[in-house]
Amino acid sequence: MFVIPTGDDRAGVGQVVATYGQSAFYFAVFDLVVPLIDASQRAREALSTGVKFLALSMDAKLHAGHWTVVATAPVDAGIPLPGYKEVVELEGSFHFQVVDHSGQRTRTATPSEVSQLPNRTFVAPVRLEKALRADLGLEPWLDHYAALRIENVVSDESLFSQPSE
Repeated sequence: MFVIPTGDDRAGVGQVVATYGQSAFYFAVFDLVVPLIDASQRAREALSTGVKFLALSMDAKLHAGHWTVVATAPVDAGIPLPGYKEVVELEGSFHFQVVDHSGQRTRTATPSEVSQLPNRTFVAPVRLEKALRADLGLEPWLDHYAALRIENVVSDESLFSQPSE
């Protein structure tokens, strides 16, 4: 678990909830903001508040020390991890597949999935930080932050637990 300073003596709390490949991480930012001075002691409280944002990113803010690791905790299996569409070449032609968050499970995408699912994208960790700040009214809300909201994640479980069309 890590602390994300908001710039106004408060902090949000995040957690690495999954990995992708060798060096990318799914960061969950919880729906808890606490005084910065108390953040490391109160970080675990975030686990019971629900996830506000989820993004595939890199560890630059952690590595640079801008976000501070304060605790470890088991990942809630109920946190939805995203599914995506991707283009693959098969026998000389291109096709869309549905792929899970890890890139390990795939299947042919239906026409509706091709039109509705996002491509896998990586976001800079600062975008998560700015989305949190914007959600708190500390800076303008930008439309591209909406894709980070947990309610906009299409769960890979939903894509692989039911038969396709």
